[in-house]
Amino acid sequence: MKNLFLEKFAWGSEQTTYTMFASERSGKRGGYTPPKHEKHWRKSMHLSWNNPLSRVLASSVVALLATTSLHAIPKGPCDTKPEVCCEEPKPGPFAFAYPADMNLSCPRDFYFHVEGLAFQAKQDGMEMAIRNTNGASSTSIGNGTVLGFSNDHRDWDYNPGLRFGMGFNLDHDAWNVDFAWTWVNITNYRNLYAGAGAGILIPEFLTPTTTLDGSNVRAGASWHASYNVLDAKLGKPYHVSRYFVVNPHFGVRAAWITQHFSVDYAGNFSGVYRAIHHADNDMWGFGARTGLNTDWILGKGWSLYGNAAGSLLFGKFSIEQHLSFGTAPNGFDLDYDFYQNVANCEIALGLAWGKHFNKNRYHVAVKAGYEFHEWFDMNNIRKFFSTGAYFANDTVSRGNLTLNGFTLGLVLDI
Repeated sequence: MKNLFLEKFAWGSEQTTYTMFASERSGKRGGYTPPKHEKHWRKSMHLSWNNPLSRVLASSVVALLATTSLHAIPKGPCDTKPEVCCEEPKPGPFAFAYPADMNLSCPRDFYFHVEGLAFQAKQDGMEMAIRNTNGASSTSIGNGTVLGFSNDHRDWDYNPGLRFGMGFNLDHDAWNVDFAWTWVNITNYRNLYAGAGAGILIPEFLTPTTTLDGSNVRAGASWHASYNVLDAKLGKPYHVSRYFVVNPHFGVRAAWITQHFSVDYAGNFSGVYRAIHHADNDMWGFGARTGLNTDWILGKGWSLYGNAAGSLLFGKFSIEQHLSFGTAPNGFDLDYDFYQNVANCEIALGLAWGKHFNKNRYHVAVKAGYEFHEWFDMNNIRKFFSTGAYFANDTVSRGNLTLNGFTLGLVLDI
């Protein structure tokens, strides 16, 4: 059965009439006689227009039909407005740097390293004499040449040293903890000779009133130092890219650097034929250190490395000086301690090669490089300018201690 209704609203002054047309029942067309219950329904739909409630109800029905018709019309593409999201943004996305890993099959996250060092140690203010070609009788200096350890790089010998360290990797964000001890034994000698008939040597560490003659042509000097530095650092090695690894780190540094400097002058010094000056310049310090290590991976186990670091230590200096020749006032004894912040910086460049073995259970690397170390204001030995009432004196030069040289190391990761 199929019914089709067409509703028509006719508005009158007294009532609302509802009329139905066009019905189809059992495939027959013609007039339609409503049943009894439908007649009762149609009769009940006759509403009084004078009733206010009827007017409100009719107006509401018309408004509902009009609104439904408007929403049924499809909107054009330009009528659709983008939805605006007013929700709070969610945290993320998060990104983490890929940690550096040796790709060991059974890692214990432990390693140790050892390096052999060959360093040249230099220090400002170690000049011990001036060659004067005008001779002892002249009060002026002609073609003077300052002589000491620092006037020619060949005068500084390469000194042996050792660096030993160990470290481990933490499960917490793949942090790295490393300990290292660096030791260098510094020994330098220098013999000076003015030359036959070439003038005399004017001592730098004698008091100014000392008289000289033509026999003051020889001098010898020695410098012994022990360099000990202990470092502990916390780092985070990670890949910036596939072939570039950085390791920013910070930690603490402790240092013990002891020095002994001795000069032996030969000749006639106010009637005395030998004068010896001894000086001890010792420092210990403790402070903070920070830096950045980088690895530039070339492939097939080869890589370049470049490291830089700096530290600032609270240090104590102990200075002792003694000049012995003749009787007073020719000699002096000096002993004093003081505290001072000590700054130093370092740079290392080199080449490394590594390989896994024993089914990737271990990784061994060999590296060779060159390093520079600079310690500021380390030489605090004093020179005297007068033997008058106040004995004028001052510390020598800038006093910086520098070490530079070659390194050859072995690293084992297990």
